[in-house]
Amino acid sequence: MAVSAVSVSSKRPMSISLLSSWMLFAVFLHTAQATRLLDSSNWDPKILLPSQLDDESAPVDDQEEEEAAGTRWAVLVAGSSGFGNYRHQADVCHAYQLLKKDGLKEENIVVFMHDDIATDPLNPRPGVIINHPEGPNVYDGVPKVYISNYN
Repeated sequence: MAVSAVSVSSKRPMSISLLSSWMLFAVFLHTAQATRLLDSSNWDPKILLPSQLDDESAPVDDQEEEEAAGTRWAVLVAGSSGFGNYRHQADVCHAYQLLKKDGLKEENIVVFMHDDIATDPLNPRPGVIINHPEGPNVYDGVPKVYISNYN
């Protein structure tokens, strides 16, 4: 007896899966939130930056602007380790310096990195990380809270 390539048992899970998908879609469409989202009078397709708001709704000063925008955070991650991946940690350190320079609070910048290249024996300038051949030390001041110093 020959076995067909498509059996009844292989069709059944697919039809149940398809039916489940349609049921979930129908439930979603009937929620109040979905109705509000689909109502074109309440939906604005544009995403505006705070600087693009109308003058009357724009914040008056820096404090008001910060409250209107909420707290800004940055999460910087260099997941690689070893001197061969120098650029990853150097880029994270450089990004930290740029964010700090642009006014983001130090406590709102979270840095995750292995922190093993500044003290690596192959580093010609121990304790220093640069992001450009003639660039400044971008390692200075980077918080050492969420680090891993294993190899």
